[in-house]
Amino acid sequence: MAVQRLGNTHLTPEHYRKHRQQLAKQGTVKKVHAPGTRNNIAGIKGKWTRHCVFLGEDRLQFLRHAGKEDMMTFLKWILDNYPRMRKQSTVHQNWRQFKMLRRQCVGWALHAKVNEEVIDYINGYLTVTYELDTSIREKPVVNVDDVYLILYHHWALDTSVFPDGRQRLQLALLILLSAYTATRPGALVYVARNVKAEKNPYIMDEGDSGCEEDSDVEQDSGAAEDSEEEVDSGYASEVEEDLTDDPLDVARTAEAVKTLCYEDVTLTLLPNPTGPRDLLAMEVNLRYTKGHQKRAKCKIYLMTEVDNLVFDAIILVIVIAIVDNAFEYDFRGVADLFQKRVRPPRHSLHLKWKKSILKTPIFRQAVPSAEGIRTSPNKALRYSTYLYYLQRLVLLVGFPQLLGPYGLRRGAGEAVDAVASQGVLQQVMNHKDAGIFQAYINERVQCDVQAAFLGRPSADAVFKVISHVSRFVDPRAPTELTDSSLNSLKRHPDIVKFRQIRDSLSQEAQREFGTLKAARAHGNKIWKMYDGANADLHCAKVKLRKSAKLETRNHFFETIDTEELNAQGEDLSLDLSLLDLEEKDWKPERVEHRLEERRRVAELLCKQPPGEEGSLERRVRTIEALVALCRVQEAPAQQKRVYDRTWGIIDQDTKLDPEASAEPEPLPFPMTYTSTQCPFCFKTFCRPRKVREHAERQHLRYYEIDDLIPCPHPECSQAGVILSGHMYFKNHAATVHKSFLFKKCG
Repeated sequence: MAVQRLGNTHLTPEHYRKHRQQLAKQGTVKKVHAPGTRNNIAGIKGKWTRHCVFLGEDRLQFLRHAGKEDMMTFLKWILDNYPRMRKQSTVHQNWRQFKMLRRQCVGWALHAKVNEEVIDYINGYLTVTYELDTSIREKPVVNVDDVYLILYHHWALDTSVFPDGRQRLQLALLILLSAYTATRPGALVYVARNVKAEKNPYIMDEGDSGCEEDSDVEQDSGAAEDSEEEVDSGYASEVEEDLTDDPLDVARTAEAVKTLCYEDVTLTLLPNPTGPRDLLAMEVNLRYTKGHQKRAKCKIYLMTEVDNLVFDAIILVIVIAIVDNAFEYDFRGVADLFQKRVRPPRHSLHLKWKKSILKTPIFRQAVPSAEGIRTSPNKALRYSTYLYYLQRLVLLVGFPQLLGPYGLRRGAGEAVDAVASQGVLQQVMNHKDAGIFQAYINERVQCDVQAAFLGRPSADAVFKVISHVSRFVDPRAPTELTDSSLNSLKRHPDIVKFRQIRDSLSQEAQREFGTLKAARAHGNKIWKMYDGANADLHCAKVKLRKSAKLETRNHFFETIDTEELNAQGEDLSLDLSLLDLEEKDWKPERVEHRLEERRRVAELLCKQPPGEEGSLERRVRTIEALVALCRVQEAPAQQKRVYDRTWGIIDQDTKLDPEASAEPEPLPFPMTYTSTQCPFCFKTFCRPRKVREHAERQHLRYYEIDDLIPCPHPECSQAGVILSGHMYFKNHAATVHKSFLFKKCG
């Protein structure tokens, strides 16, 4: 709670004496760490608590009097009790977090000599005894050619489905802003934190419950040693609303809106005396960069129009502003916007936003609504969603490894390092010290040392190609498992064991209660055991499928070069059947977009004639097409699910008819739905009861009982069919579309 300052008031000496006594009683003043650091400290605190319980020690007193032998023993205990921790860098990360915990709780830093001995203990005894992995994962650097491959596939070739067109546009804008600002993703989108773990990450004399079992956040075995690169796992918990009145908790409630908002972006019209129109420029103010709680500093990036519209971030911001109706001036169309001129004595004109939208995030999350999954009007986009979209796109492009926002950050840092001074590089990268950039520098030396030694010109073009990840791209790389690989997983011993346990518990629950639903309502021990076994089976499936996909993809990139070289050397046709590829010259797959809006955007962005780059007419048509795309929903063709407790094992001896396996021509949208299909989002379920429950919970609940409800069927929507309330809509769905949403009696 803030203290009200009353100006020139006369406080008594006793007031300051009491304040001094409170400071002395409080002890060490706790440093205000960032939410991510508090989570890490809470994790090591949980490990230390369990270690002290195991030894029968008081955790605070033991921490205060712990010697180097106790700290080394604690690290050994961690490796004994956390079998997934098998990288040397992860142990070093835990040691750094333990030192922060000790500094906050004890009040003084660890002696440098002790710290050096513990590090030697990790690098020596622990590494040798536990055979810790000392390998370093390569950090990819993404340059402009890599970004073009990603964006071209995103707009022209990508067949993945987004909730709506706005989400697709947001991903492209995030990629461009990440490359143009070299910023961490937390400055653009919302990084969800585990607030429960943040509340009390320290050990105190009193008021500390001493049981933080839930706050233990185990580090992944592949955690990067560089603490500068903090990557969210994508599975963080949602921020809770019921926080206490503690000042730090109140500050964290505002963390959800600390993303890029409209007030941080400024569109400016600049005069162009020699051209047919004035030019647009954009300023992006990144206020919430790393460390903004301790040293708030604004970083304003300037961006201008780009002739190649794929790389133009300004037109994407204009599209989002049009969709959100954000312009304060009387907007009359895209063409009218580009006809505005800066007249003397003004040197610029600012396209201001409406005051009601200044605090609204530009990148927003897709949420359920009455019309299906739509972009939220105010909820900030989560980093986990952004990372999922980006990595899915990267896999489809054909990169051998997953790329994240930090690849773009490293690439932008490398480009700035080549043209700017050290001070500007530190400002762009938000680094306090010049040496921190060494963690981001390209591992492939960006200097032709051979040419320098021989005294000949450098082969810059070759260096540009060989030092970035796009040289490994192969769009033929598998993204899904083949039938044979999937069958091998279905017969895996772990899957068979968990399935047998699940089925035996299911039969026992049905014998005792009749149905699994009745057993769940009763909530007895049998149901809990069944639920746990089902969760174990699902977890095993996910892990095995994920590891198999990674192994299949790695096998492709490890063998494709040798296969092609051998085939060329022997003058034989390449045996691509070993890699599940067709035995003919590869040609790009022809993509036919289902949406007309999507087809227009792909043509305007990716098929620019030589003389039309950056032309006003094409720029206007591109913005109009993107606006139309943002207002439509991308709906895939739903396939009926196959529920099989054998997990759908395919008999390899069965030979499929080539004509039967050929993809049929798309059929027109049927007027009637199946009994297991939702009439709102067209999603398919296993039984009609699930359709009724889904329609009530996910769609009809957004309408009052007598509200006007439009029919989502394409023909009815085109005809303007609107029903007056729930009863009339259900009757229309039953009589016209054969979809029965009425609850059955009896």
